[in-house]
Amino acid sequence: MNRKHYATYSIAVCLLLHGCTTEPSQPPPGGAKLNHSIASASKDDRQPAAAAESEVRPLPLGHSWDVFMLQGQRIGYGHTTIRRVAGEKDDSIRTENVSRLSLLRGGDKTEQELSTASLETPQGELISFQSEMRMGPGIIRSSGKVVGEKLVVDMTGPGETEPTRLSLPWSHDCLGPFANVQSLLRRPMMPGERRSFKTIVPGFNQIGEMTLAAKDFEPVALLDGTRQLLRIETETRLPDGQTVKIVVWCDRSGETLKSFSETMSMETFRVTEAEATRLSDAAEFDLMPSMLVKIERPLDNPHQTKRVRYRVRLEGSDPAESFAVGPAQSVEPIDSRTAEITVYAIRPGEKEGNSDAPDDKPTDADLAPNHFIQSDDGLIRANAEKAAGGESDPWRAAVALERFVRDEVSDKNYTQAFATAAEVARSGEGDCTEHAVYLAALCRARGIPARMAIGLVYMEPFQAFGFHAWTEVYVDGRWTPIDATLARGGAGAAHLKIASSNLKEASVYNLLLPVMKLIGGLRIEVVESS
Repeated sequence: MNRKHYATYSIAVCLLLHGCTTEPSQPPPGGAKLNHSIASASKDDRQPAAAAESEVRPLPLGHSWDVFMLQGQRIGYGHTTIRRVAGEKDDSIRTENVSRLSLLRGGDKTEQELSTASLETPQGELISFQSEMRMGPGIIRSSGKVVGEKLVVDMTGPGETEPTRLSLPWSHDCLGPFANVQSLLRRPMMPGERRSFKTIVPGFNQIGEMTLAAKDFEPVALLDGTRQLLRIETETRLPDGQTVKIVVWCDRSGETLKSFSETMSMETFRVTEAEATRLSDAAEFDLMPSMLVKIERPLDNPHQTKRVRYRVRLEGSDPAESFAVGPAQSVEPIDSRTAEITVYAIRPGEKEGNSDAPDDKPTDADLAPNHFIQSDDGLIRANAEKAAGGESDPWRAAVALERFVRDEVSDKNYTQAFATAAEVARSGEGDCTEHAVYLAALCRARGIPARMAIGLVYMEPFQAFGFHAWTEVYVDGRWTPIDATLARGGAGAAHLKIASSNLKEASVYNLLLPVMKLIGGLRIEVVESS
């Protein structure tokens, strides 16, 4: 089986690293540019600022550079600028960040860029923000503006001319997309201190609850030496309950010199421009090997299996909370780190499956077009008619569309970080995520509720599970998996589901977060299969 049928997920890496990006310390008089050298990291830590620690200071102006490292290898850099902007009444503060990543995915190079800018009052109240995510040829843009007690956000996906509008509740305790680092620069934390606030999370377009907990000063290894820095553990909780945890280390002025996320051992370091951009185009780090979960005993005929029971262990977390329960999958906890997962190859009209699956009826969003699944696109509608025009049975139509996508996406590669269905219909290239969104769009164009599922699939050439995406269709009263990368008329029991989404608004990023948290800590054993 061609390995290019399977994807790894680098898109969320950009978002996680972007969340770590930090701002510069207080510049010289006149707002001169700052360019911190790595050599300065070996000096003694700076003394506390003259102002009282409880005093809120003006946000410093200047610019800074950070290098991004994944499992000890450079994968990109971030550049942040803070400057004053003349306004009608008072000058505002504009913060801009650009994060660039260059990675290999199964030997194919992929480049991603996330840029975010915010405009705030000198007191730190958000006025507006913009963000732009570039993933291969596709661009997703968001812009938000505070209007009274609402944050009005407009989002535009690739090829779209009319934005989708969100209206989020907003209050005085809500802060902008750079709230974490700005909070530390305005008022550095002391050991044992704790603070929390609400913030708009870039890329997710959701308001999260962020908590900062300062521990104590400790020796921290930087790129060329060790410093005594304050350890601060941050946690951002999204409305759906998911969390992003990042540790940052600050000096006494509140400037972050290092950050770390346990997800794939991602780090950032404050450096010079020359150091940050060095080797930025090399794309030497390949995500594929680190995202495979090897198993000791091979799974024979994986995609013909009807039922497989797995034992799953997850370091540092409960797998029973990480894997989805539904008609095709049941999850039974064994202890706080172990669970048994039974996967069924379900088909319409058959009784096989999880009889205790919760009721999960489709919503209007499972049939409606959105940024990623443009089921109202002219070419997609024409292709849906072409592939299954005379078929009245929903399942047989879905299977015909599954085969159509397998054949139409003829250039199977990893260069597309996350293309939309409309892009795939025209380019004919991509990996499993492109197959999944394209099939979902074709199904919705035929009136079949469809959504994207994400999880792991068994990869015979590697005797391992790899992270993967497929499609689910609602037929015969339940959600049934169907996989256009394989086109076998549905899925066998070699798919372990983590989550699913109709990809409404920006929920693709929420879909990727639980996947990223499993990387590196997951163990899978095949207990029995049939």
